[in-house]
Amino acid sequence: MQSPAIQPALPRCLTLLGALLFLGSCERGVAPPVGVPTSEERVEVFCSACHLLPPPGTLPRGMWERKIDEMYELTRGSEKELPQGLPPRQEVVSYYTSRAPLELPGLSHTVGKGSESLDFEAVGVRISGLESYPGVSSARLVHLSRDDRLDLLICEMRFGMVLAARPYLEPLDIRVLGRGSNPCTAEVVDLDRDGHRDLLVSDLGTVTPSDAENGSVLWFRGDAEGDFKVIPLAAGLGRVAHCQAADFDSDGDLDIVVAVFGWRKVGNILLLDNETTDYSTPRFVPHVLDPRPGAIHVPVVDLDGDGDQDFVALISQHHETIVAFLNDGSGEFRKETIFRAPHPNWGSTGIQLVDMDGDGDLDILSSNGDSLDDFIPKPYHGIQWLENSGGFPFRPHALTKLYGCNAAKAADIDGDGDVDVFASVFLPYIRKETPGSEFMESLIWLEQVRPGHFERYSLEKFTTFHPTLDLGDYDGDGDVDLVVGNMTMARRKEDTLAHWAVLWRNQER
Repeated sequence: MQSPAIQPALPRCLTLLGALLFLGSCERGVAPPVGVPTSEERVEVFCSACHLLPPPGTLPRGMWERKIDEMYELTRGSEKELPQGLPPRQEVVSYYTSRAPLELPGLSHTVGKGSESLDFEAVGVRISGLESYPGVSSARLVHLSRDDRLDLLICEMRFGMVLAARPYLEPLDIRVLGRGSNPCTAEVVDLDRDGHRDLLVSDLGTVTPSDAENGSVLWFRGDAEGDFKVIPLAAGLGRVAHCQAADFDSDGDLDIVVAVFGWRKVGNILLLDNETTDYSTPRFVPHVLDPRPGAIHVPVVDLDGDGDQDFVALISQHHETIVAFLNDGSGEFRKETIFRAPHPNWGSTGIQLVDMDGDGDLDILSSNGDSLDDFIPKPYHGIQWLENSGGFPFRPHALTKLYGCNAAKAADIDGDGDVDVFASVFLPYIRKETPGSEFMESLIWLEQVRPGHFERYSLEKFTTFHPTLDLGDYDGDGDVDLVVGNMTMARRKEDTLAHWAVLWRNQER
């Protein structure tokens, strides 16, 4: 079915034809063009200086003037500071508004198409004593209290809490492990190798878009009783989205790679080199591995199979790329591009390292669906499988289009021996009165019906408040269950949600 248009097909990517000198970085200025360039050529050089040229069809006509003003502010501060030869603002506005569609087309949907091969029971998770305006940024199923069972680990940004529960016990008892400013994600690790599980918590410091430098990396140091002491490891950073620990320099202790998302001018990827001699006073020395803002995820993996710990970085904002950081064993990294999105409005939201095709190597499942800059769902949002074919870049396969896709995870959900996909949607500005809202799916799953081919089914509609999901067998019955986390963007009556997270129990076994 085709849903009503909410905001067109992407037009062909325009190519620079004139004899122009290459425009270097945004900060270092622009070489003057050779000869007398046309208006179109000037615009195309200017708008591809820091990223790929944005096709006009990626935004509706009415959005381009605001977007162009943002770019002028970001690159120069004001038009009069622009080097000679660059187009005046109105020339750029005319270029895009004359080519952009009035509104973006609608996407097909699968509302009402359920699957007979799955049967789920939904159980809501509430946090007593708090207003019903959840700000859950991460809900994960992890081995925290036991090796043989998965606990529910939640990062909640509105009230600044990291919480845990044992979903395999009744009644469900949620406890606060510790607090931060705006804890975004958490990873289980034994950082000091004392035999007790710790947490590494990435704290944005500021929820709303900002170049403020009050993000941090927090160590929740665990003890024998399962309690945690909160210790800052790095502070004064841009907004920190994710971090993971590994021994990158082969010296026997755990270092930390950090995705400092930041915003526009602040942000990078850091390596925190562990130089601790006494963990009562930990010492980590920061080194910048990549200066670009927008890093979302930095999962650690030995990608090239040489025994050293590498990592993969998803870098969003206008960069919209996935990069392999290949370690030489001493903590020095070589970068290889795994994927580059076709345009800077892509809206990357997440990656998972997973063997999608069962060939024994790690592929990447990626999602794109961020529309919080302009609150317009995009027809190019969705899920991609990036196939590892033994070299770089990986080979992209589009799996499905999905408005506002904020998270996607793969596992053998139906127990037939191959990998399927669950995906959730985060479009918190969608209301019941929004045209087309009745066709907005909030949870879908993709069943792999034959190698590389997926059938799409709808699990839930309209509740488009799920920025996070995870998969795992939390009840220990041998099949894959699901958890989604919920977040509202405002504290209005119409934004209240009954649950902070929802556990979807797979009842196939």
